[in-house]
Amino acid sequence: MPSNLASVKTYVTSEEKRRIQKNAASHSMSVSSFLSFAGSRDALPPTEAERKAYLDLIFEVKKAGNNLNQMARALNAAAKTGSPPEAGTVAAIVEECKAVVITAVRTLTEKL
Repeated sequence: MPSNLASVKTYVTSEEKRRIQKNAASHSMSVSSFLSFAGSRDALPPTEAERKAYLDLIFEVKKAGNNLNQMARALNAAAKTGSPPEAGTVAAIVEECKAVVITAVRTLTEKL
């Protein structure tokens, strides 16, 4: 054992030990590394499931952003030709985009 290492002894219940082992495995860490990391930092790195959910969320938000850009382009083109859409149509499109983003966020955060 390297000379700069020290041991810490703690007692946990069998259930706590099982949860610690499970959490360490979900972070691809040894129990020792997991406890050291968890005890010496403010937050643990995301699990693979959390990382996937974050990436899915980013993808969905980017898709919604692309849709908004397409709508803005269409509205600007319509305004240049002198036939802008009615305000109600624009509001409906914005509400539809909002609903898509909210649904995506809810669905993906349930996975976390």
